[in-house]
Amino acid sequence: MKEEEKIYRAFARELEEWSRTDKVPSMGNQDIRYYLDLQRERLRSRSLRMEYRFKLRGEHLDNIYSMTYKDQIYTNRFTSSSYLQSTIFSRDGEVVYEKEDPQSFFQTITWMDQQKPDEMYNCPNCGAVSSIETLLDGCPYCHTHFLISDLFPKVSNYYFEHNFFMNNKEFKRKAFKWVFGGILAVFLISMPAAILSYGLSGLLVSLLVSCIPGAFLGYLAMSFGMLVHLLKAAAGEVVKLPNVAGTKQKLNRLLKPYDPNFSYEHFCGEIVNRLKIILFTDDLEESPVYEGQGKVPDFSSIVESVYEGSMGLNRGFVKDGYCYLDLDVYMSDIYDTGRLSRKDDMFRIVVCKSVKKRMDFGFSIKKVQCAGCGGSFDATRQRVCPYCGNPYHLGEDDWVVLSIKVG
Repeated sequence: MKEEEKIYRAFARELEEWSRTDKVPSMGNQDIRYYLDLQRERLRSRSLRMEYRFKLRGEHLDNIYSMTYKDQIYTNRFTSSSYLQSTIFSRDGEVVYEKEDPQSFFQTITWMDQQKPDEMYNCPNCGAVSSIETLLDGCPYCHTHFLISDLFPKVSNYYFEHNFFMNNKEFKRKAFKWVFGGILAVFLISMPAAILSYGLSGLLVSLLVSCIPGAFLGYLAMSFGMLVHLLKAAAGEVVKLPNVAGTKQKLNRLLKPYDPNFSYEHFCGEIVNRLKIILFTDDLEESPVYEGQGKVPDFSSIVESVYEGSMGLNRGFVKDGYCYLDLDVYMSDIYDTGRLSRKDDMFRIVVCKSVKKRMDFGFSIKKVQCAGCGGSFDATRQRVCPYCGNPYHLGEDDWVVLSIKVG
């Protein structure tokens, strides 16, 4: 089995385990692990429990497919396979929402071609500064040992998308239900007239004459329903197309002159992760990923958010050494408003990042170096450097959200 296939299956198992035990997936990057922690707190605050169940579907649908996008720094493998995926919500032990669908589970698995094991990092236990390479063997000051899990490869983004293909077993099961339903419907419709004409023996007559037309009508209804479902999904994608088409090329043209190592695939993962952190954060004023001034919509009822694989660029420009991007990000969200319901959302966000210096590869929101003293601290908990007191602005190192609204 190839390395990306091992990582893919491992992350799927870990995500399923997270939903049952709260153990955060080690194969997810730090942003993913962070927003999963926030999501778990959101669920707890609403007395909810969410559980994922993944079941492989058999035949060729179990195969793992991948496409590789490589640049000077990153190798991103866009990987997918098919699962029968269930999402189950329960409150106080009672199931309040359950949905089972055949889903394509997409993961972006990222390798960094230039690791920095000598990069300095604060010991999470005592705060002493050591290299990541040193911490792999334990902190030399407090002798605490850690699982250093922010080194690549990592899953940097993931999402689900309905899979319309069926294996033979699934097709036969579905066809049987519809054919049987068609026969039963025709039988019930024709039965009164048959009984009036033939008495009780009319039941047998009605059953016999119902088989062929009922089976045909049932199969026809199944085919029509599948076609409508497919056309509805296609229509949804067509509506997005004018906004989404060409986004990768536009961003490459805008950002490559400032950063030749810009990676669109890595960028998409960052933006989706920033958005999910905002959706599941209760106090945005303390979150380093958001530096907006305007009123933010209330996202407190969102308990699940899944990227739909589409992002559109409305406008992008560089001014005074900062790049500003106006983006539409398409998500599928589950809301808790007394009862749980799913809704497709488009979030319009403006993000900003300095282009005055090259990207600090290996940077993540969980590992920050102060521009004043070089100290490393956890920016998910504080915006001010604990060593020198200088405020930290994420936009100097990475993308930060300036505004957000639901489109």
